[in-house]
Amino acid sequence: MPEDHLLERLEKLEGIVETTVQIIPPLINDLSRRIDGLREEVRGMEAKLEGRIQAVETKLEERIQEVETRLEGQIQQVKTELEDRIQRTETKLESRIQQVEAKLEDRIQQVETGLEGRIQEVETRLGGRIQDVETKLEGRIQAVESKLEGRIENLRQEVKTEINTAFNKAMLLFTAIGAVLALLTLFR
Repeated sequence: MPEDHLLERLEKLEGIVETTVQIIPPLINDLSRRIDGLREEVRGMEAKLEGRIQAVETKLEERIQEVETRLEGQIQQVKTELEDRIQRTETKLESRIQQVEAKLEDRIQQVETGLEGRIQEVETRLGGRIQDVETKLEGRIQAVESKLEGRIENLRQEVKTEINTAFNKAMLLFTAIGAVLALLTLFR
C-alpha cells in the first residue's frame, strides 16, 4: 500500500512536469517578443535624442554666428563714428590754425618794425594753445579708445559667458544622453 501511494504521487508529479513543460515555450516566446519590442523602443529613443542633439547644436551655432555678426557690426559702427569725429576735428583745427596764421601774417606785415618781440610772444602763446588743444584731443581720443576697449572687452566676456552657458547646457544634455544610453544598454 505505501507503494501505491508513492506511485500515485509520482504520477501526479509527472502530470505537473508535463503541464509545466507545455506552458514554458509559449512563455519564452512571449518574453522574447517583449524584449524585441523594448529594443525597438530603445532604438526609436536613440534616433529622437540624436535629432534633438543636432537641433541644439544647430541653434547654438546660429546664436554664436548672430552674436559675432552683431559685435562686428557694432565695432565697425563705432570705428566709423570715431574716424568721422577725428576727421572733423582735424579739419576744424586745420582751418582755425590757417585762419590764425593768415591774420598773424597780415599783422606782421603791417607792423613788422617794432612788433617782432610781440609777434614772438603771440606765436609762443598760439603754439602753447595749439599744444593744449592737441593734448586735450589726444586725451579725449585716448579716453574714447579706452572706453571702446572696455566695451569690446565686456562684449567679449558676454559672448564667452553665452558660449560657456551653451557649452554647459550641451554637456548636461550629453550627460543625460549618456545616462539614457547606459539605461538602454542595461535593458539589452
